[in-house]
Amino acid sequence: DGGWWHKMICVECGQPVNNVHYKYRGGSIRLTICEFCHNVADKYVEHELVIIFLDLVLHKAQAYRHLIFNRMEYCESGLQTSDFQLVFYIIIMEAYSKTRANDPQEWSALAEPDQWQGYAPSLAAWSHFGVWVAVCTVQMVLYCLASVAAARLLFSARFPIVKYNYLVKCVILANFGRCFYGLLLVWDYDHPAIFDRMVDLFVFSSSFVAVRVWTGSGAMVALYIVLAGWSARLAVQQAVLHAGWVLDPPTQSLLVTANFAARSLPLPRSEPL
Repeated sequence: DGGWWHKMICVECGQPVNNVHYKYRGGSIRLTICEFCHNVADKYVEHELVIIFLDLVLHKAQAYRHLIFNRMEYCESGLQTSDFQLVFYIIIMEAYSKTRANDPQEWSALAEPDQWQGYAPSLAAWSHFGVWVAVCTVQMVLYCLASVAAARLLFSARFPIVKYNYLVKCVILANFGRCFYGLLLVWDYDHPAIFDRMVDLFVFSSSFVAVRVWTGSGAMVALYIVLAGWSARLAVQQAVLHAGWVLDPPTQSLLVTANFAARSLPLPRSEPL
């Protein structure tokens, strides 16, 4: 029955609830208590967005459940406009980071206050940036497709209805950490490639939490899906390397590690959310 997905869920235990609060005359509200775990179904109803963002940074599953299942409107299939807007921002920020890591002298001047007036990167630098936008777009698309393919391998034969579009939503939301690339526009880092690796590790761990929220099961299932998507993403970087682009050694070592882990990881069996 696909009607389950029309309901909201308790952010603490993940069980469905009819609503997360009751609204009375005068604007006052009463938060719903979950009948399964007996906690407040969604405490984030009364929280500001900055609090939700901080909980996302702290990798709290409750924040992901609130944003994906309770705050966003129900989506029967496909993605919403807000999802594409976030993807666009992620790609632009990541492309800038990779462009600067490979051409630091051309772009680092943007972080120097005395260079702001009248300064613009060269046409070659913009071309370099455009190519990285294309590369990052392909990475994001293959990341989502590989994650969905891994999930289908696990669940399609066992469950008649699985909302794979919500898996894609989780993957996109988990990449919110790419917004930290905006710090490169403010501060000048001596080693932007190291900062890029730190953001990658943060996004990887965020993806694990977000996908685990979607599956509602053990860690091995989420890790399997994330590694499948991450391997596809890193395979694009390997292709770029063979095409003549220069990638830093940490990226190459991370690619080898991820591919080895994906080959050696046993196929898990569990149920989706």
